[in-house]
Amino acid sequence: MEEKSKMTLIGEFLETCPLLKNGKVTLDYIKEKPQSYSIDETPVEPVLNNFRDGGRRLQVQFDFSIQANFSVLENIKNSKFCDDLINWIEEQNNKDNLPKIDGIDWIKVLGRGTITQTTETTAIYIIPMQVAYVEESF
Repeated sequence: MEEKSKMTLIGEFLETCPLLKNGKVTLDYIKEKPQSYSIDETPVEPVLNNFRDGGRRLQVQFDFSIQANFSVLENIKNSKFCDDLINWIEEQNNKDNLPKIDGIDWIKVLGRGTITQTTETTAIYIIPMQVAYVEESF
């Protein structure tokens, strides 16, 4: 059986969030229709800590992207959705309900939902996140 990538496992975890309208999270692209979601890996130094025994704590940073309707009224709803999603991630982390990555320590949000792109009718919001996990020495 082929092992799933960490990004695939993170996407599967996010798909369990009851706030997502269609429940599907794509990897590295976002559909043009509103209520589409994607995760896109951010290039960062993967090693957070090296341990004396040769193990290390690694990270995956990514942006959770949301394609949403765009208007004054919709922006208020979108801001609330971002706040609710951030709270959901924090709750899951506190409950130890985490992506199914071996040695996972946490999933956390690194910033608020921010608009990165707009058209006349839609906007893309991103929420930066991080997953950290421990890789044992061999």
